[in-house]
Amino acid sequence: MHPAPAHTPLPDIAVLGLGGTIAGTATGDPTLPGYTAGVLGVDDLLQRIPSLARLARLHTEQVANIDSKDMGFALWTRLAARVAHWLEQPHIRGCVITHGTDTLEETAYLLQLVHRSPKPVVLTAAMRPATALDADGPQNLLDAVRVAVQAPDIGVVCVMHGRVHAARDVTKASTHRVDAFSSGERGPLGEIDGTGLRLWRQPVAEAGAPFALPSAEAWPRVEVVRNQAGADGAVVRCLLDCAGLQPPLRGLVVAGTGGGTVHDDLATALEQARSMGVRVEVASRVGPVHGGAYDGLNVDKLRVRLILELARA
Repeated sequence: MHPAPAHTPLPDIAVLGLGGTIAGTATGDPTLPGYTAGVLGVDDLLQRIPSLARLARLHTEQVANIDSKDMGFALWTRLAARVAHWLEQPHIRGCVITHGTDTLEETAYLLQLVHRSPKPVVLTAAMRPATALDADGPQNLLDAVRVAVQAPDIGVVCVMHGRVHAARDVTKASTHRVDAFSSGERGPLGEIDGTGLRLWRQPVAEAGAPFALPSAEAWPRVEVVRNQAGADGAVVRCLLDCAGLQPPLRGLVVAGTGGGTVHDDLATALEQARSMGVRVEVASRVGPVHGGAYDGLNVDKLRVRLILELARA
């Protein structure tokens, strides 16, 4: 008689809740679009997915429960600290974060820039609230845990609608489709195929990372201005003239037209900003601009990186 095979312990995964639509509940008829984000706790979400118990031992923490449109620097600081705390625990294989879709790409890229552990950090979200008849959150959360278990060195990624997106590339591309996230021209890193993970490529390395997070009172002010018809630079001059602005203006990211073009009048105002010690970087409102130090970064991610670069200076 052969001995029974040794039991393989399940991996330990930390699941941190931040709220968002994935934790939202309908305010009336669940077939209608109205809902409130950030209502259910992360434990409530996990209890709706019994099959998770066969994948991992889950350790939960409710870091916040907000609509991600209200994301701010203080919560970023707290989240990064809690991620680092969990990943420092020897028994924890990786970390999954439930988040709202509106600012997910910014949070993911911030975590990528400050990430110091070889263990994976997987963000997921939903386009439909938890009480919707066709809620997408449970499958996304199940897939996110699966990626955290099966990809031990993938870095910071977003898992949505069966696809794995690099933090550097992912962006929200639709306001209504369930398949709302895209990785642009590079495409996703891979996909969840049934119960398995298929990776097609590795994430692009981040030059200069990891960055240190600023202290609570030291997040540099970096604003975004747009190039558009009639862009005369008045917004830039108002920012420069606002003597009482706290914290003071340290950087500007320009959402340029085309490949990063800027109206002549706006360019004049930007030169004035540079002469006053304000760092100015240009991206495009159309999509990522290739080449240079910030190859492939969209406007919002360039702002995140510039904030950390200015804090390091």
